[in-house]
Order: sequence, then C-alpha cells, then structure tokens
Amino acid sequence: MQVVVRGASIRFGSRSVFEGLSATFPSNQVTALVGPSGSGKSTLLAAIAGFRKLEMGSIELGPQESWVRPSSALVNWIAQDSNILGGRSALDNVMLGPLSEGATLREASQRAARALGRVGLGATKHAPARHLSGGERQRVAVARALSSTRPLILADEPSAALDEVNTVGLADLFAQASGRATIIVATHDPVMIAAASSIVTIRRSPL
Repeated sequence: MQVVVRGASIRFGSRSVFEGLSATFPSNQVTALVGPSGSGKSTLLAAIAGFRKLEMGSIELGPQESWVRPSSALVNWIAQDSNILGGRSALDNVMLGPLSEGATLREASQRAARALGRVGLGATKHAPARHLSGGERQRVAVARALSSTRPLILADEPSAALDEVNTVGLADLFAQASGRATIIVATHDPVMIAAASSIVTIRRSPL
C-alpha cells in the first residue's frame, strides 16, 4: 500500500508544525522518516493513521487506481512507549492484533506465539508484561504488529528502548515484514535509517 502525501499542513494553535509537505512512501518497503525533534514526524504518522486531520493538503493510500483515505483500520501503530497492558501476558498483548481483525482465539494465539518467537520472546510468552524489561515490552509491541494482516505499520521511534543488537534485529524484522506491509519508521537511529529502503526527510517549519 503506497502512501502519498500532497501539500500537507498541520498547525498547533498559532504554531505551524509543517506546511506544504509532499512525500511518497513506497508500497511494501521500509521508509525511514527523519528530521529534527519538533519537525512533525509523530504528527505526520498520526495523520497517515487517520488520527489527526490536516489543515490543508491530502493523504492518499493504496494503488493509484483505488486510492483510499487514512483509516485506523488499515494501521498497526508501534508507539515509543510500547503501549502494552502490564497486567496481561506477552501472549495476550500480541493476541489483541489478530483478535481486532476478527481472528478466532485459537488462530490469534497461534499467530501471536509465532510473532513472539520471531522477536525472541517465545520463552516468555506467558510472563506478565510488567515483569519484562523496557526493551522486551517494546518487542512485544512489535510482535503485535507482526501478527496482524493490516497493510500499514507505523512505528514512532521503535528502537528508543533497545540496545544495538536488538535494534539490528528489529531492522531485520521490519525488512522481512515489508514483503506484506508498508512500514514507515519515524527515527533518529542510524541503524534503523541505514537499514531502510528509502528515506523521507522533513524539516521544522519556521515559527
């Protein structure tokens, strides 16, 4: 699913986050979204996910002959703070992805277990998420996205809590998943940037 941003502008009150932004995120590739802090990377991801409206411009998803507007139903979101349920097991957290798409409990459990194995957490799938380290919780969030069939994965600084070895592993997982999903990663991490298939750079708008 290609993502095309045309002349996009967003403001917070009197402050412009970005104006007239145009960019293309290729289908089934990993694109690094880079730029200085405050340039609007997270805000752009939210707009692509349909969580935030543009002041001006447009965002279109899909092949050119059948464009659709942003919708959260198309998106897996990997937040910087992992956004998982501490009182539930790692497996339960990952099952939320397939269950939200209508999978049966058995199918969701199987898909979640496979995804946890891919991120190196198969042995801890029944551990309460609150007992996991910050990096492990982030990998649970990644596994939840990988267990889904939604065509877009949007990741906001997903390697912030990971060491270099796990960051390299995450970049490899994204590369593998790009065969079935378009992945956009807002990041400052040189490892994630180097591993991406393409790069989109945005700059802070003048005040």
